[in-house]
Amino acid sequence: MSSDQVQIAGPEVSAGRTSMTQPRHRLAGGLRITLTQVLILASVLGVWEMLTRITWFEQNTIFDPFFISRPSLIGARIWQWMQPGKNAIWPHLASTLYATGLGLFVGTLSGFTVGVLLAQSRFWAKVLNPFIVSLNSMPRIAFVPLITMLFGLGLASKVVTAWFMVFFLVFFNTYKGANSVEQELVNFCRTLGGRPSQILWRVRIPTAAAWTFASLPNAISFALIGVVLAEFVGSTTGVGYLLTTSLATLNATDMFASIAILSLVGVSLVYLISAIERRLLHWSSEFRND
Repeated sequence: MSSDQVQIAGPEVSAGRTSMTQPRHRLAGGLRITLTQVLILASVLGVWEMLTRITWFEQNTIFDPFFISRPSLIGARIWQWMQPGKNAIWPHLASTLYATGLGLFVGTLSGFTVGVLLAQSRFWAKVLNPFIVSLNSMPRIAFVPLITMLFGLGLASKVVTAWFMVFFLVFFNTYKGANSVEQELVNFCRTLGGRPSQILWRVRIPTAAAWTFASLPNAISFALIGVVLAEFVGSTTGVGYLLTTSLATLNATDMFASIAILSLVGVSLVYLISAIERRLLHWSSEFRND
């Protein structure tokens, strides 16, 4: 009796130990990755700082502090901008973030909607295909001055530029995702009595959403680029405006500080989107074992 109990309990104990060790291994692996990333970043910044303080490198290479500044100066400027006062960066950062978020939302929503709708109609997909491809093939940067002329120097031009950057990226991914549903699965749903609207909401849209979320990290970068470009052309607020003024005054420290802030904003938005994706698409095999 006791031996049977031991034999029956053995797998349960083993499974319990495995379930306890998995989070530990995952935590240790994540900590190891983070430490490696911090080490790489610290090494790059340390070498940069060191070379800009060696006279020979300053005079004979690109490591002239006048042109590339120093990490210590850049960090001090970012800290100075974070302090409340006339030179605080928060109004500029809020302006850029608001326009980026709004443009990303509108571009994602419209791209997803048009992608799903065209996936439902092969006729309209073939009719509109040359127009969509021609617009997508044009350099988007060329439209920024035109958008600024049409919508002015305020928020509207920033949002429209970000939307124009994001729309096609999200549209093509959504369209591809909606069409990637296996026809056998659709036929199986129909045999079970599924109506076209049910197949759309329960099969095609979830599949398209997974493809859409896969495009969002790049869409965030495109939206941020679009807003900064609009701020380059004409704006009195935003991080892009700070970049323009730093270029006009040949202030490398302000320029690199603005770039560093934009990088932090982009990384933060990507992590936020990844968390939302994990929350909404928990049913996906990509996140099922996490």
